[in-house]
Amino acid sequence: MTITLLLILFALAALVFFVLRGFGPIRPVDQNELSKHIREVDLEAFRNLVDPDEEEFLRVNLPPDEFRAIQRQRLRAALDYVAAVSHNAALLLHLGQSARRSADARIADAGQHLVDNALRLRLYSALAISKLCLRIAFPVAVLQPAGIAERYQQMTEGAARLGRLQYPSNGALISRTL
Repeated sequence: MTITLLLILFALAALVFFVLRGFGPIRPVDQNELSKHIREVDLEAFRNLVDPDEEEFLRVNLPPDEFRAIQRQRLRAALDYVAAVSHNAALLLHLGQSARRSADARIADAGQHLVDNALRLRLYSALAISKLCLRIAFPVAVLQPAGIAERYQQMTEGAARLGRLQYPSNGALISRTL
């Protein structure tokens, strides 16, 4: 019972820390400045870091101490990816909010869709950060940050759609940036 309570308290403390760190104020950015502020996210590398099959392979083929050390490194790297995803979602949230005020109904609809996806992704990121922090403390725990990569991909596709609608001449800029 005591260990469970400590785990819950640790998870809440880590969540508060990373929420304050990762969800701080971000100034609105227009599409032309987006590439300067966006953080690179390699979705395939992230998927590899949180892949249960890859983890099981390492667990079976490495001595326990070495597995825990490597697993902590992998989880810290995954944590960096999730923080970058959360940061990018915040930037795209601002972009979507600006687009929602457009007189063009298609742009406003695409902006609303982007806002919805970005907000959802920010919430999932907070949950994933807490799970990853627990896993760093206890590498043998089985908590996966499920769905972050897929949701990030959906959000970037929505941002690319908005970019094509708002800026037909250079709308592919967002796609290349993300």
